[in-house]
Amino acid sequence: MRSSSGRINIALCAPRIAVDNRIPLWRYYRMADNVLRQADIFRQEKNIIDLYVMLLRFSSLNTETIPHHRDYKLYQQSQKNAFKKKLLNALEELELLKPLVQRKLDDMEIKQVTQAPLPFGRQLAPQKSRNLRPLISRPPEAQFRSLSSSSLQPKEETLSKHSLLGPNGFSLQFKPPMCSIKVQYPSNIDLAPVDVPSLQQPQPPQTTHGDQGLKRRYSGDELEGSSLETVPPPKDDQKCFSKELDSLISFEPMDATKLVRQPSPPPVLAEVQDLVPVVPPQVTGAVCGTENSPAENLVSSGASLELYISTTLMENFMRMAKRNSDKNLETCGVLAGSLKNRKFYVTSLIIPKQESTSDSCQTTNEEEIFEVQDKQSLFPLGWIHTHPSQSCFMSSIDLHTQYSYQIMLPESVAIVMAPRDSSRKYGIFRLSTPGGMSVIRGCDRRGFHPHDPPSDGGPIYKQCSDVYMDPNLRFDVVDLR
Repeated sequence: MRSSSGRINIALCAPRIAVDNRIPLWRYYRMADNVLRQADIFRQEKNIIDLYVMLLRFSSLNTETIPHHRDYKLYQQSQKNAFKKKLLNALEELELLKPLVQRKLDDMEIKQVTQAPLPFGRQLAPQKSRNLRPLISRPPEAQFRSLSSSSLQPKEETLSKHSLLGPNGFSLQFKPPMCSIKVQYPSNIDLAPVDVPSLQQPQPPQTTHGDQGLKRRYSGDELEGSSLETVPPPKDDQKCFSKELDSLISFEPMDATKLVRQPSPPPVLAEVQDLVPVVPPQVTGAVCGTENSPAENLVSSGASLELYISTTLMENFMRMAKRNSDKNLETCGVLAGSLKNRKFYVTSLIIPKQESTSDSCQTTNEEEIFEVQDKQSLFPLGWIHTHPSQSCFMSSIDLHTQYSYQIMLPESVAIVMAPRDSSRKYGIFRLSTPGGMSVIRGCDRRGFHPHDPPSDGGPIYKQCSDVYMDPNLRFDVVDLR
């Protein structure tokens, strides 16, 4: 994200979260723990920008949000002391990361300026040119011309004698080598894509924020790139596999009748943009996500992370909800999953104990839901519920429920299943940020009630544009009823 001066400002990616006393304090501490878990994953993946942002968010939660909760003074001192130690570790790591992140951001700005095409006849400002000149080396061609201009040029006769191309030099047109033999690969090679694991047994983080304090140190060569990992050398068994594969390749004329089996289709964007909700006009035609310009996307942390859902998850959920749907009762479930390479994957569908009516559904025994998430190290990624006799939209009660999920994790979604809606059968939504989140934060009403539109004139909630349906994503179903 960029400041008013036009420079990338990483601090804008970690805005202060206003405290909401209606949310129990222990939920804010769970939010802080989830942020630290994301930081651990980004640290393992050597993604220093997102790691820096997560540490900023954690620090902001523990200094600008949690201490202002009305129950903070009454909260158990041991819990507060534990998070104070984690905060000190985060602040120390932020100081170590700061020069590396700043250098990375400077490189991104330089790359953006040098690669962006300029309008015809327009030049960079003199000050920018002077600033970029020491940072950008001249092209090799220019350096060669400057070195060769001061030396005597050899004669063409001399060049022709020593040229590997003969006396004609480079005047002849180069022709690549021709070969009439085509390469044929064996038809029995399995090209099916590897299934995304359910990730129920997460790998322990390399370093935790414990009582031993921060023991990591960063150097100029460490964590240099974003989400880049060093590829290890091939092992002996990998070398053997490579030799076996080479032996399978035949250099015979290609048989056009033989077809190679194609891999399964990749994840596709959830087709929700063409669905028109039967709700007030301020919701129609909206798109979910952070409204960033292409330039702001250079800092990937400024936008929501992509969310991947199995193509069969909603179908399985509707089968489990059929008994309630036949009775005109709503059914709800909790979405949870994992984080890898800046992508969230819904790997668990949790069906909690619940109380349902024809137009509402409320979970009970939340401790069981948190126990499942904690045992499998899952992130809360949203919820799914049915509208057995209504259209596909977000009611006022749904908006308040989504607020409780989205404040814990901005990427959380609300999936509405409406089997009797003739225009569409489902919708994937989020509250708009900051407009919709501010409206619900300031609303103390319960039950079904209208909401004023956000002060910025936008919609109160939006359809998601960064949710993908993955046909190869596996998920588990945990029915707690």
